[in-house]
Amino acid sequence: MSFLDPVSGAWASISGTASILSNPETVQKYYSPQLKAWLGDMGDGVHDGGPNDPRIGVIKLEAKLATHVAAKKGILGRATDTVKGAVKGEVPNINSIRELSMAELAEWRRTHQS
Repeated sequence: MSFLDPVSGAWASISGTASILSNPETVQKYYSPQLKAWLGDMGDGVHDGGPNDPRIGVIKLEAKLATHVAAKKGILGRATDTVKGAVKGEVPNINSIRELSMAELAEWRRTHQS
């Protein structure tokens, strides 16, 4: 699963094992009426984009590795460093990268689950 902030260039990538939860209690807990805009109403009384629509489920991701990248500078600083790198034939050092290992993720789960 990946996320990108196109303005700052920051991104996160989480890899692991995914499963789909479709039990009504879980779907109701995380359901948002805004989903109707993406799913639409098929007019059959069942596939209406509501919380009981069988097309809706919750993706549960058991993370194994998480990587986060944040820009060290603003957009102008990154652009300047990228041009300098291209001129010098060097890779610009414009981001900081942080990885969370399986052990770190397991420790977080242990301390944050109720």
